[in-house]
Amino acid sequence: MLKYFGLLFVVSSVWCGNLVEVLQADGESKLIKYVTAAGLADAILAGTYTIFAPTDAAFDAIGTEAELLKDTTALGNILKYHVVKGTIPSSAAKNELQLETLAGTKIRFNVYSHNHAVTVEGSKITKFDLSASNGVVHVINKVMMPPTGNIVDLVVGNNDLSSLLTQVQNAGLADALKGDALTVFAPTNAAFASLGPSLLAKLSSNKDLLTEILEYHVVPHTEYSAGLYNRESLRTIDRHHDRIRIHTRSDGKVRSSSRLYG
Repeated sequence: MLKYFGLLFVVSSVWCGNLVEVLQADGESKLIKYVTAAGLADAILAGTYTIFAPTDAAFDAIGTEAELLKDTTALGNILKYHVVKGTIPSSAAKNELQLETLAGTKIRFNVYSHNHAVTVEGSKITKFDLSASNGVVHVINKVMMPPTGNIVDLVVGNNDLSSLLTQVQNAGLADALKGDALTVFAPTNAAFASLGPSLLAKLSSNKDLLTEILEYHVVPHTEYSAGLYNRESLRTIDRHHDRIRIHTRSDGKVRSSSRLYG
């Protein structure tokens, strides 16, 4: 059994190597190094899997090698979140499709027709269907991090969203935001402060108005930034099913604005 992947194998159009050999041939070395360090080599070689493989640059974006190798248990959990049992070709990708990973949690596909992007947990697939004798590899541009909770949990853990949390609780929407397949455009504390004391007081005294405004920030499906495009409109969950307009910038930031009817 191969314990350390130190050799470079070449995958030709005729001969199809195993998953590790395909990863090596693709030239992204850090995933192989981390898989080895986390003790996952034997499992990958012994079964049939689909691997969503972050590039070296994707790993660099979340930490140095020394930092990632400091806790190989945590590293292993992250890596398992990138592996699914069986062979899942790109042709099987459907919007909102969920697949269980070796980490025991699910990952979600999103397919965006306007730019032909396919994402997994928001990470864009940049190379599809690198076939192996025991599975397939899809290369992604970001490391996927296992979820630590639902949307409300994320808001609770972010100090800059404390005003949003208060308003969600005042409107009685916390349980609704724990549901599946939602996207929240979350106003920061500064955004709420910019409304001014008079309007904030009005929201505090009018639960129906507060609920409508908060629901206007929620879209009833997942919309990752990789799939958003400039001047896109998205229907919200408010009682009028109004639309918000998306504005994307050259630096990758996204702004939502404008109430659109129809």
